[in-house]
Amino acid sequence: MENINLIITLAVMVFMMVSFVIQKWSYGLTAMTCVVILTLAGVIDVPTAFSGFSNTTTILIATMMVIAGQLGRTSLISRIRGLMVKAQGKGGILLILLICVFTALLTQLMGMTAVMAIMLLFVQTLKDDDTSGISQSRMLFLCAAMICTWFGRLPVGMGAALPLTTNAYYEGLVGSDSGMLLGVFDFMKVGLLPSIIGTLYCMFAWRLTPKQELKTDAVDLGAAGRQGSQPAMSRNHEFIVCAGFLVTLVSFFFSNKLGSYIYVIPAVIIIVFIFTGVMTSREAIAGLTGDMVWMVAGVLVFSTALSQSGAGEYIGNLVLSLLGENPSGLTVTIVFTVVSVVMTTFMSNNGTVAILTPIAASTALAGGMDPRAVVSLVSMASCLAIAFPTGCSAATIAYAVGGFNPIKMLKFTLPYIIIMMAALIVSANLFFPVYG
Repeated sequence: MENINLIITLAVMVFMMVSFVIQKWSYGLTAMTCVVILTLAGVIDVPTAFSGFSNTTTILIATMMVIAGQLGRTSLISRIRGLMVKAQGKGGILLILLICVFTALLTQLMGMTAVMAIMLLFVQTLKDDDTSGISQSRMLFLCAAMICTWFGRLPVGMGAALPLTTNAYYEGLVGSDSGMLLGVFDFMKVGLLPSIIGTLYCMFAWRLTPKQELKTDAVDLGAAGRQGSQPAMSRNHEFIVCAGFLVTLVSFFFSNKLGSYIYVIPAVIIIVFIFTGVMTSREAIAGLTGDMVWMVAGVLVFSTALSQSGAGEYIGNLVLSLLGENPSGLTVTIVFTVVSVVMTTFMSNNGTVAILTPIAASTALAGGMDPRAVVSLVSMASCLAIAFPTGCSAATIAYAVGGFNPIKMLKFTLPYIIIMMAALIVSANLFFPVYG
């Protein structure tokens, strides 16, 4: 039965890949079709099939898009647009640098979804420029790439917890030898050089991404994306929207203390918007049920099906058999880095890390290697999930709103992944030689 579930899941994965590439149907319809097929085939049960809609990631994406859409109707966007036009006028490289730096900084302080919601708002203020090649869709994908490049690199916010979380997956294998565990600053040591290299690549290679029209049917983009189509807000309503956005933004800075309440705050802000007349309940419902929400909910359930069907364990065992009995340290790091990138393209980042970390640590320890190099590579390579919409929330938003074709995006994403993998492998072996 397990083999049948595995085969069905892999077949559904192929259908999803093909559908995303040919783009005949919307991403949301494709994702939910896959969920229905998996449910009817008995791979997942009904509660699991609809669990994506109650997932905190889906909720945060939906609510943040609604809030960003209302902020897009305020006069603040006109002012930001003016600043962006000035930056464009002084040279495209300055604007690119500002977007890259701002995205990288925000990524250290809040999750991918929140950063993409904020950067989407800024990107919408740009004007497409045929001379410089700058367009809204290109800058949106640049933001997604920068998020993957810098996620969890600095020991602040989420970055401070990631090494400790990784340790939890394999500390039982090293016993009392704490020297084999990652420290708070280890991800920064290993990842800083690759992040700088990745940033330089993104700053000059963004032209490889195709120009697209932002898909307003995927998410409510607000007046920033539809100039003149919305009536001007009153000053009172503008104050409420800006205050609500500020409260939401500040709450992300204190996410460690707020815990799960961080997912409730945007919902509270939307309720305030409705009661104060900033938007109607019908407008809120429309924003919360867009195609991108369907896509995120479906992708989350699909990644769960991949795990439950045994795909993760199958890949892990395949890796062990390919490595052989006495693999070289370089071979081990290369294989686990590549497998991490492949798995995280279709599974969640956390799921990939949870499955591969103990396998990677066991392999390293069995070969007399330092496990810190391999497990750090697994964790950081799992963030390079930019090649497909299922990779991470940043990629999901970029592909859904930008309407990108994953095959056409390979001109940018494939070199990016190869460069980042090579830089990570070199950096990890520099700080933690596997036979050190």
